[in-house]
Amino acid sequence: MVGRHERAKPAQVAAYRWMARAALSATGASIALMIVLGVEGPRAGTAMFPPAPPWPPWFLHLDPSPVLGSITLWLAELLGGVGLALALLAARRGWRPRPRRLILGSVVAVIALMVVPPVDNGDPTLYAAQGRITALGHSPYVMTPGQLRSSGDPVGAVLGPAYWKFPSRYGPVATATEAAASELAGDSTARTIFWLKVWNGLAYLALVLALDRLVRSDAARRVRVHLLWSVNPLMLFALMANGHNDVLAVAVGASALFVLRRVDYRRALLAGVLIGLATAIKAPYALFGVSLAWAARRSPRALAALAMGASAVLVPSYLLVGRAAISATGGMMHLPPTGPWLTVAKVLGWADAVTRVNALALIGSAMLAAILIWRMPQGPRDLPAVRIALALALGLLIFSPQQAASYDAMIFPLLAVMPTSRLDWIVVVRAMALAEASGPYFSRLDPTWLTAIERISAAGSPVLVLAAVVVALLWLCFTRAWNPATSQGGVLVAAVPAELGDARSPT
Repeated sequence: MVGRHERAKPAQVAAYRWMARAALSATGASIALMIVLGVEGPRAGTAMFPPAPPWPPWFLHLDPSPVLGSITLWLAELLGGVGLALALLAARRGWRPRPRRLILGSVVAVIALMVVPPVDNGDPTLYAAQGRITALGHSPYVMTPGQLRSSGDPVGAVLGPAYWKFPSRYGPVATATEAAASELAGDSTARTIFWLKVWNGLAYLALVLALDRLVRSDAARRVRVHLLWSVNPLMLFALMANGHNDVLAVAVGASALFVLRRVDYRRALLAGVLIGLATAIKAPYALFGVSLAWAARRSPRALAALAMGASAVLVPSYLLVGRAAISATGGMMHLPPTGPWLTVAKVLGWADAVTRVNALALIGSAMLAAILIWRMPQGPRDLPAVRIALALALGLLIFSPQQAASYDAMIFPLLAVMPTSRLDWIVVVRAMALAEASGPYFSRLDPTWLTAIERISAAGSPVLVLAAVVVALLWLCFTRAWNPATSQGGVLVAAVPAELGDARSPT
């Protein structure tokens, strides 16, 4: 361990240099592979739609083989997780890259991923269909994408069967962003997806700048937030390469937590407005409102302002779209389980899997969140709402019947402002496993061993990782062995050569 004002030993500096360079190389390679996958064009199992030149998304019709596509996808995700882990490890030992270069790297990566099609999922075509339904004057909470497809609409025509049956389960603010994209794009799915990715890119970069401004006076914290969010390849993959709308909710939801640095009426009112927007995009972000209320619990005036701000968004937005929106956004509770819970339900032979899984997940989430609130490390003193929000988010997502890599957008910005701890490794391992499990999988591949690997990755590995994550979290909670040997407030520091501190960002 090396103090802030001591010189690092040559062997230690060599280790930092090796880890930092390996981290940058792995992260850069991961992002490059994501771009390559996008440029190759849509493939089976992903969003299949015709281009709309000269507009983005830009891609070639290379029709890559499923085998090559799967291997490239796995490699991108693996390199991304390894790069993130190495970067965090190097930062703990004193690596201090220039934040401006990390921000620039984030901007370049976001723009590059914004102008290529979704890499490994079809959800953006669903968003486009919901926007088209709204733009045509119908309610996406009543009319299904399948009905849009049956009408002969060109946007509905590209939807896969998995999206036909269900009305929108997103809030009215999410619907407004989809409708805006559709109005700008007309009847082109490609242009609609591009505009949806523009909204995602703006939200992603807005959170980059918010995090940087929040901790810019502390060099160690500043590097940490950029590694865990700005150039985090796992988040870039889920939110920008794949175009999931979770980034819209977390950009305003996390900002609500950051606004309440001091508990006063004005800040609470603004935080309430922001949390109302986040909840009106994706309902689970109401949990952030619970943490805000807890932080403001000693100030009745601030609590009232928080409630007023949230109500000023939620009440008129839901009144505008109608009662069907409330029923539809609660429809996630009736979806069949995915990921680990699907495997558990199959192994146990549950006939009524949805009801049983939802009950067990709710109990597990509540218990885990309570234990984390009780035993998790102290959060940043200047952000009183973050620790409770992170505990609630972890409890919800770890036991959620619906598992997807993009949901972890709820976790990473909060983890980024928390002190360094062994929780970092748990979150990174979980995110890697979800990324590997959420890709498009194929049947009857040649060679057959690739099909076996895909099935294990999609069904077996998430169960093992979920079990390992729960055991690790409980062990850390009850031993309180959260922190490695650290100094200076939880971050290993050392005197680092100038050329290493100026190492380039992964672009």
